[in-house]
Amino acid sequence: MLVLFSLVALIYLDQADLSPGFRSLAQWLIVAAPVLMPLGFFLSVVRPKDTRPNRLIWLTGLGGASLAAGTIILGIGLL
Repeated sequence: MLVLFSLVALIYLDQADLSPGFRSLAQWLIVAAPVLMPLGFFLSVVRPKDTRPNRLIWLTGLGGASLAAGTIILGIGLL
């Protein structure tokens, strides 16, 4: 689902009225989310005996923040 959202958002990003710097920032933020969120889930329980996630679970929050920031920049550019 995240990958599909990123692909659709990249199409809209081409039509947004943004400066090249903000366009690049939004592109990186939107593309980083589908990588960071699953990475945080999988790396937080690497060993089979783990019953609780380790500190790498913060990558999921970072991915969510990245997605939110990129979407807000895209929304401002589309207005």
